[in-house]
Amino acid sequence: MNTLCWFLTTRFLTNYIYDTMILSEKRYTPEEYDELASELLLCPNMDEELQFAQTYVLNLNPRFFLLMFQGIQRLKEAANLSENKNLASNIDLLNSRFADFERKLNEMTNIIPANLPDSILGDTDLVEIYLADFYKKTVNEELFSDFQTIIEGKRRTIPQKLEMPFLKWCFEMLSHNYKKHKKGCTNPTSCPINQGYDRRILYITRLIEEATALQIEAFPIQIEPKRVPGNKIQWLGSQKELAELFIRLKAKGWITEFEPETIKDCFTNANSIQQYLKPGEYTEDLGGTFEQVFTQEYSAKFHGMILNPKRT
Repeated sequence: MNTLCWFLTTRFLTNYIYDTMILSEKRYTPEEYDELASELLLCPNMDEELQFAQTYVLNLNPRFFLLMFQGIQRLKEAANLSENKNLASNIDLLNSRFADFERKLNEMTNIIPANLPDSILGDTDLVEIYLADFYKKTVNEELFSDFQTIIEGKRRTIPQKLEMPFLKWCFEMLSHNYKKHKKGCTNPTSCPINQGYDRRILYITRLIEEATALQIEAFPIQIEPKRVPGNKIQWLGSQKELAELFIRLKAKGWITEFEPETIKDCFTNANSIQQYLKPGEYTEDLGGTFEQVFTQEYSAKFHGMILNPKRT
């Protein structure tokens, strides 16, 4: 993380001047991508550099754009966690450049970054064929069957917790590439590529719906019905009298434990009932307990309640 912050500060804060091309036609190591990302982030001719990468660098680095996305993500994390005051004061401008860089990367490639294993993100068949324009004959049953087999194979080889992120990523990849294709499509009404995208997107959508249904079935969400104020029991006495009623019912054995909030939810004129039902002793004669209710001025209303004969 310190190295990433150094990359940012030495280039961003010192107005680093680039007088030569940053990229070259070579095989880059994974360790070089963070510095490459920081240099490309701030260079004045980013478009030219990325065009060069698309034409020449990808020959030796087929995962170039994927690793560049990951490098940018690490730079963003480093910038937002940095304690460098100068860097922190320029974080809005830096985040704007991050967003612009990611937008340009998206224009150059169909890769959509995601928190998925490299075995998926780096699978060239999946990324460049089955989720892209190249897969032109998906209306063909045999080829569409191949697509289904590929997707199902990936689902079986990843942890279950990644199944939904994987399916959503496939949907985003297909939708992203479909949108790019339609911008230049010359035959939108009967284009086989459009038909292929429609069919693949429909299939992935169905898998997402099925997976969602299974998750809901496995972990059902209990939703408590909302109480409608108009359905409350209309209490025609005072709050003290309502509190006395429940104290007596409990003391005489007609009800078990109860929550003041439940009374508040079920009865009108009970907004402060919990104040009167502060912890007290439910003795049969209630001598001196629940002092908020049984004051000298209060005239009890339910003192004649008899003991529940079934109470054990």
